[in-house]
Amino acid sequence: MRVALSLTVASLKMYFRNRQAIFFSLFIPLLIMVIFGLLDFDRFSGAQVGVVDEAGNEASAAVILGLSNRDDDLMDVELGTLAEETERLQDGEIDAMFVIPANFAEPGGPVTLSATTDERSPQRAALAITLLGQSIGSLGRQITSTADGADPPSAADGPPSFGTIFQSTLQGDDRSYTAFLVPGIAAMSIMQLGIFSVVFALVQFRQQGVLRRLKAAPLNPAQFLFAQISTRLSISVLQTLILLLAGMILFDLAVGNGDVLSWILVMALAVFGGILFVTMGLAISGVARTEEVAAPVTNLISMPMMFLSGVFFPLDALPGVVTIVTQFLPLTFLADAIRAVVTDGAGISDIWSELAGLAVWTAVVFAAATRLFRWE
Repeated sequence: MRVALSLTVASLKMYFRNRQAIFFSLFIPLLIMVIFGLLDFDRFSGAQVGVVDEAGNEASAAVILGLSNRDDDLMDVELGTLAEETERLQDGEIDAMFVIPANFAEPGGPVTLSATTDERSPQRAALAITLLGQSIGSLGRQITSTADGADPPSAADGPPSFGTIFQSTLQGDDRSYTAFLVPGIAAMSIMQLGIFSVVFALVQFRQQGVLRRLKAAPLNPAQFLFAQISTRLSISVLQTLILLLAGMILFDLAVGNGDVLSWILVMALAVFGGILFVTMGLAISGVARTEEVAAPVTNLISMPMMFLSGVFFPLDALPGVVTIVTQFLPLTFLADAIRAVVTDGAGISDIWSELAGLAVWTAVVFAAATRLFRWE
């Protein structure tokens, strides 16, 4: 064990003396995170709205139709109960909740709707309120014209005195784009470090004859592999820690419930994911015997995962057929697990399916690595 630890220390020294390795493994993911975070894709997305229809009459149906039947994709409407939509709003899954009261717009009934918005997304909340005002304004003009027997007034005549909106706000959990992005970037950096650094290092060692000499030396091959793996795992933990701290400083990211257990679980996931992708790197290095072959093979494996595993955008933005496949990718399991802990404060019991997926992938990749890895 003392020999393995000495090799690990030597490997860490070699890594941190390599400025190019530090630049690509630490600075590049941080730079990507900052660039995408500053773009603020939240400004370009429509409002997510939950509607509670307690009236169930023609007037409420007309309001809901006016909200949902739009061609501009400015609003995504979902119906639910008061408890369901309140929970979604508190969890940050929607930007606003509209409640249509019982007997709405009926004779003697109320004409006031309540709108509760998440103060973390003021632009989308304001958009939702504006569209709600347009919908109930249109309904008011129809009711007025029907009662008077006159033609409906145009929108230029101004909104009628119908359908007052009672507004309130609350602060939901952070579901901003940066809260989605930072855990995804952390998972992506773990994947890249595990695959690229292992593949190119071992291919280079093999071409230089280092592995052959190590095999002939009084050194257990397991000690060498332990040093290589533990080095990458240590850097994965450091890398994840730096990215999350940067997210907290730059984007006010909150990690879990702010407790130590959330941080420990994220670091454990970094180690678990690191083991998976380092093992994948060992398997790839057995197939790619030269650097000319290693580059396209590693890109062929890593690039689809990078863009199809929910790192930069949610999986529901992909076509349905693609989502069925990509939800089972190893990077998807890792990104979802880290994101659940960081944004939801999830515990081990909450991410058991992601952990199971990572365990299955690790077993499969380990079996492949034992068959494909070669010292020469």
